[in-house]
Formats: sequence, C-alpha cells, structure tokens
Amino acid sequence: MELCIIIPARNEALTLSDTIEKIINKLESVIPFNILVINDHSTDSTLKVLENLSYRFSNFNYLSNSWSGGVGSAILFGLSHWKGDIVALCMADGSDAPDDILLLYNKIRYQEYDCAFGSRFINGGKVVNYPFVKLVLNRIFNNIVRIKTRYNYNDFTNIFKVYNRHSIEVIFPIESTGFSIGLEMSLKAFKTKLRIAIIPISWTQRKAGVSKLNLVKNFNIYVETFKKLI
Repeated sequence: MELCIIIPARNEALTLSDTIEKIINKLESVIPFNILVINDHSTDSTLKVLENLSYRFSNFNYLSNSWSGGVGSAILFGLSHWKGDIVALCMADGSDAPDDILLLYNKIRYQEYDCAFGSRFINGGKVVNYPFVKLVLNRIFNNIVRIKTRYNYNDFTNIFKVYNRHSIEVIFPIESTGFSIGLEMSLKAFKTKLRIAIIPISWTQRKAGVSKLNLVKNFNIYVETFKKLI
C-alpha cells in the first residue's frame, strides 16, 4: 500500500530540504511512498527549494495552492490531488518524526485500522522545547475536548495524523482552512466510528524559520470549530 505524505509549506525555505531528506532517508526502500508538498502562497525562496528537490528525488512532487491561503486550505488542496492508498499529514518544519510516520503507516497497513493518530501526551510520547504558553493552552483545550466528547484521546489539535483513503472519503467534507483542520478531521473520524489506532509520538521545536501559528487567533478558531462539531 503506497503512502502519500502531504506537507503544507508557507515560507519554509530554511526547513524544507532537511525535512524532506530525513523522511526519504527513513522510508526509502522500506515502504512505497511519495511526497506531495503544497506551496501555500510563499513569498520567500520556498518555490526554488521545491524545484531543486523535485530534480533530486523521483518520488517527490509539489503543487502551488491555487485556493485561498492557510494550512488547512493547503492540506485540502493536497487531498484533492494525492495519489496512493494511505495519506500522512505532516509539517514542513521538521517537528514530526519520520520514525513516527512509519509507525502510524504500519498500524493501517498491517493491523487494518482506518486511521492512526499519535499523541505527544501519553506514556511514551515526547515534546522537545515546546513553548510553555502554547503547551498550557494545548493541554487545557485538548482535555476539555476529551472530557466533553468522552473520546479516549488527548491530542486532537495535532495535524500530524495518518488516514487510509476510505477514512478521508468518510470524514469529508472538511470546512477548516486553518490550523483547526486537525481538530475537525480528528473529531469527524471519531464521530463516524472509524477504526482508530493511537500511539505515542514525539514533537521537536523547529530549528529554523518562523511558526505560522498565531496562538490567540487560533485558540478562538479551535473553540468555534469545536462548538460546531459537538
């Protein structure tokens, strides 16, 4: 079963090459996979980096998002073009571990789950240099969602997750065009009673570039998205 790794990227020229190389080094000759990066209206040299990567790696492709900007919009654009049987949604900044991509893929490939979700906040999970205020807000909100929904999960807002093609079809349509897409896709997967594997994963703070997550703005969007889905 072929894995497609969709990576939204806006002004990630400083991180993309390292992120892509680490993924390819981990997965090459292990599983069939392709990488699809969605250039989300970048104004730096991201496009040039993507062109160079496409020359170097035959299973690497990129498209420019022709829809409105936003990480959710870029992901949805990618989900309208992806090829393969299983899709992983990853960040361009290198915060998601390639080892975890493989672990999540294997849950679907060999144990016949529909989705594989990681949690950074269960036994075995790990975060490195997670900003304190962001961490506090994350834990408050995700635990409110867990308590209100009674779903046995605590990392709903994390976009980094893996789905088979059937599960994508089941949870669509998706409305979120920003960072709340992780929350919406997670909740819809639970609500539609898809078979979901949950494993511990790690997260590491980016080494270069600037985060696109506006903490206050997106916290309010998360709350509004949650209200619509419960």
